[in-house]
Amino acid sequence: MRKNIFTALLLLCIAVDACLAGPLSLSLKSDTTKHFSHPDRIRYDGSCMTIEGKDVFIYSAAFHYFRCPQELWRDRFRKIKEAGFNTVETYIPWNWHERSMPSSIDDYSHLDFKDLKAWLKMAQEEFGLYTIVRPGPFLCAEWSGGGYPRWLAKFGPGKGGLWLRSADPEHIKWSVHWYNAVSKALASEQITRKKKGQKGIVLFQIENEYDAHGTKDKETFLKALYHAYKNNGIDVPLFTCLTSQTRASKDPELSQVFDCDNYYVGLTDAPSCARRMVDLRRTQSDAPGFVTELQGGWFSLVTGTLSEEHPSDARHFRALGLMSILGGGTGINYYMFFGGTHFAGWGARGMTTSYDYNAAIRESGATSPKYFVAKALGKFINEYGAKLVRSVGGPCQLQNAPEKLFGGMRIAPDGTKFVFLHNTDPDKPMKGRVTVVPGKMAISTEPMYNIDQNGKKVLIKAAEGMTSGTLETAPFSIDFNLPDLGAQVLVIPPGAKPEQGKWCRMEAEQPNRPAITAPPIRITSAVRSDDPLKEAKWKPLPQDASLTDLGINDFRYSLYRSEVVLSAADIVKENRLIFNMFTRDIVSASVNGKPAKRLFPAQADAQTWVTRGAYDRIRPNEYDNRFDVTGLLKEGENEITVVYENLGHAHGYVPMEELAGIRQAGLSTSDTILTHPLTWECATDMAGITQGFTQLSFSASKWEKVALNQLNEIPRKGNGVQPHDKQTGLFTWYRIEFDLPEKDPKIWMPWLARINTSGNGYMWLNGHNIGRHWEAGPQREFYLPECWLNFGKKKKNVLVFGLRQTENGALLNAVEIRPYPESAELR
Repeated sequence: MRKNIFTALLLLCIAVDACLAGPLSLSLKSDTTKHFSHPDRIRYDGSCMTIEGKDVFIYSAAFHYFRCPQELWRDRFRKIKEAGFNTVETYIPWNWHERSMPSSIDDYSHLDFKDLKAWLKMAQEEFGLYTIVRPGPFLCAEWSGGGYPRWLAKFGPGKGGLWLRSADPEHIKWSVHWYNAVSKALASEQITRKKKGQKGIVLFQIENEYDAHGTKDKETFLKALYHAYKNNGIDVPLFTCLTSQTRASKDPELSQVFDCDNYYVGLTDAPSCARRMVDLRRTQSDAPGFVTELQGGWFSLVTGTLSEEHPSDARHFRALGLMSILGGGTGINYYMFFGGTHFAGWGARGMTTSYDYNAAIRESGATSPKYFVAKALGKFINEYGAKLVRSVGGPCQLQNAPEKLFGGMRIAPDGTKFVFLHNTDPDKPMKGRVTVVPGKMAISTEPMYNIDQNGKKVLIKAAEGMTSGTLETAPFSIDFNLPDLGAQVLVIPPGAKPEQGKWCRMEAEQPNRPAITAPPIRITSAVRSDDPLKEAKWKPLPQDASLTDLGINDFRYSLYRSEVVLSAADIVKENRLIFNMFTRDIVSASVNGKPAKRLFPAQADAQTWVTRGAYDRIRPNEYDNRFDVTGLLKEGENEITVVYENLGHAHGYVPMEELAGIRQAGLSTSDTILTHPLTWECATDMAGITQGFTQLSFSASKWEKVALNQLNEIPRKGNGVQPHDKQTGLFTWYRIEFDLPEKDPKIWMPWLARINTSGNGYMWLNGHNIGRHWEAGPQREFYLPECWLNFGKKKKNVLVFGLRQTENGALLNAVEIRPYPESAELR
């Protein structure tokens, strides 16, 4: 009945509207016109962002506060500012800020944003930078869980396809919980809440690279996040990246969100950045061309290669920036500009401790050749950005050009011409004379790709005919001289002839680095102790309890223990010890004090999960860690002790929504059926942790002193170069001490530890967890943040290793403390 009344009223309204205002069809159409809450403070159109009435080219650097000690933020910000950037961008990881599971959807008591707000304050107030924030909830970012808290898996179905990132009501409810929290925390940091002339947050992102996730009803989830922002006072522009649901959307709400691109391309494929930017501007004509992630390097994986070996060099860095601008980009964010470190195991499963990323600012804070290219590019943008933001043009035809020459032209409203040329040959320079034909803009029918972590192409858009428009400008000829993989811009003033133009070669300055006078410090000895397992804080383990149920959502090592009485008959038939896990982590086991022989997985390192179902949900009846206990059991009382190695939280696919810990375990007559479940106790920390082994003040006077190798050079990187010993126990501790010289007030110089040891575990510098050691490699050098070091005579430094013994044992062979090479800078 109510429905009929509503229908009648609606028809009446339509009739009245038709009489008073003409055809209703016009008034009922979805309004996709862009609306801005404070257009005088910030708005955008199809060309660029306009902030406080001024068109702005957004030149942004990605810098994650959670990958850098707070004491070092100022140094990184200073370098970003000096390189000419006007903006800095960061992800905001949910799991970093809400580490404990709330009691209900309305419980916000466990959230802590103090570090984020301090980072924003420093960026905006001290360094005058605009800020861009990206709260996910999914980040990817090679970060634990992709940013999702591990405890969130408690609320998922635990079966079927990927629940996270979906439009499932329970997932939406918790994602809105997160957006409510982060929006309320940051609303006052928006530029719209600041005094005129002050910097603030200019953009908030919704989700992340959603096109890469194959779920249904994406619009439902995106709109829920949109409303969460709006309901909590977020009134600066909103954006997505690689999310087709918002790109030129006709939805009244999603049309208020603009989409961006991410460019990760091969060494010779920078021209695709120009083509893709043209396509973005063509398909989304009412928003600026923005690259959320313009490749600044690449990450490194355990058993893979280090970031420094990635081919994305300074030439590539320059070409990507210029080609994006050629295509019409008026906002670029280099990802990463400073990478940082995965302290305390916060990297996603399989990541190295280093997140150096081969970035412009290296993990240590040192500046690389890319930095000086970025500085030259920043100078160009600061000089010409105001003209470029409303320029037209793009890639165009080049007559009489070498095959590997690519280019195009843009024209500013005042007539200034910008001719972009790029030599795509990485091995040979080229020079000559070429005719630029702006009236014939380049046509592309090529598919568009990004490059993944394995160097394989990932299709972003299928092939289709595309042009970058036309320019009413006569052809003209110019001379060019480009180095291998070089990219340059010829700036021709209004009314001037091409030969009167000025080449902006964006040549990087050569840093004047002082000589490093501090010699390497080779450590001669260490002290050693096995973990006193029996002294751990043991508690009964409830049935089917995950580590989250025990209040543990980080990546520590934990202990499990069981005592069982066996008969002679039991010993004969029950020769297997098998574990049903919540996720594909690693355990090591000892039976009556002797290590058990591992059967599966054969190689227990951070990457074995990839070969044993990385993309599948672990089954409730799957026994993922198995041991042969033949000859270790005895008639009567037996004690089984287990070290649990948390490999880290996966950042994609269904393992991302798995809990951690041992679901059930026991003895068995086979590898596939648990015939003798055991009752377990659990200690959520190693005994050494609870007894303070990692602290600077701890006395290790009773530990065994061991001599370290002084003769052989320590490998600085590589897989499988760890020492080989025998497993004698489960977990071993080492402590070394060293002194550093007084700081030179005129020279800044970062330090590292070069380490050769077997065993997997963590390292602590003067009580600070500096990350994981994976014996498999390739990382052998570890960053020692200067803010955690003690300099000067009689100021002791202590480096502690807590290592799970592998089949190679835990043998600390050699350690050297040394300055990073070619990294010192004058203060």
